[in-house]
Amino acid sequence: MPAAKEKSSSAGPVIYVVSGPEVFLKQEAIQTVVRRVMGNADRSLSLSEYDGTLAGVALADVLDDARTLPFLAEKRLVMVRDADSFITRYRAELEEYLDDPSPYGVLLLECKSFSAATRLHKRAQAVGEIIKCEAIKPRMLPAWLADRARKAHGVQIDSRAAALLQDLVGNDLGGLDGELEKLALYVGDRKRIAVADVEALVGQHREEKVWDILSAIAAGNQARAISLWEEVWQTDRAAPGRAVAGVAYTVRRMLAAKRAQESGTSIPEIARMLMRWNDEAGVRSELAAFSTQQLEQMLCRLLKADVDAKSGGPSVQSSIEAFIIEGCRNRRQKRATG
Repeated sequence: MPAAKEKSSSAGPVIYVVSGPEVFLKQEAIQTVVRRVMGNADRSLSLSEYDGTLAGVALADVLDDARTLPFLAEKRLVMVRDADSFITRYRAELEEYLDDPSPYGVLLLECKSFSAATRLHKRAQAVGEIIKCEAIKPRMLPAWLADRARKAHGVQIDSRAAALLQDLVGNDLGGLDGELEKLALYVGDRKRIAVADVEALVGQHREEKVWDILSAIAAGNQARAISLWEEVWQTDRAAPGRAVAGVAYTVRRMLAAKRAQESGTSIPEIARMLMRWNDEAGVRSELAAFSTQQLEQMLCRLLKADVDAKSGGPSVQSSIEAFIIEGCRNRRQKRATG
């Protein structure tokens, strides 16, 4: 066996292993590696990608690509995504390859785990770079948001604004970063995100989605209502009670509007009360869809869903889905009977 060749600063890493459970951080790391290796070169000419979950992906094909001279680029990058089973199948062969790697190619393996107890890990560390993408604990997310806002978006975010953003969006890094990007554009030259900015942009957007759930129920559109609920639920998986509270708040607003209508308040006034100034027709239609008694019963159902979730009963997700299905069924039955 040839003597092992260590990496040099001039040659650069011959392998990158991006491992861990955090998908967003892995995507970021992969993009960084691609830019580092490929520079401005045409990706279609010198970047190869393989799906490691496919049994037909052979190491010989991957290494042939790595040993092929790059075209109009300094290096050829060969990436294997979801490479856990691929690494397991070819561990010994990969170890042998790293003892005498191609001078033309760089391997990039993306996997969920990469054991530090193996010889392959030691060789990869010696001649390449291992990038770990571990999940970030929820209590550490405000600090992550502050760092991400500064480095990726060129803005600062107040600590209370970061906590509120996490409260509204949840713990998904991709979702949080997407909202940070929108907030950075929103604050513009001010370059600082405050609580009021999060409330105005993120809170309002989420509230609109929750209101649209009730609108979809009023129209009897079960598929849309459940789709909207899933979007809201994704932002609050860490706080189920808050997700229920958002739906209940919307029902209470509709109940208050219904009672105002019964007391003689005009539709334009009710539309202003609901902050739906340009949607009087929609307000009128939704008010006609529900009786006061139905809205009161809906609130009782939501209260029960919250209690059940906290006492080991059905989950919030299943309870709200049942709530939506029942509401849409009632609307369709009401239409059918005239």
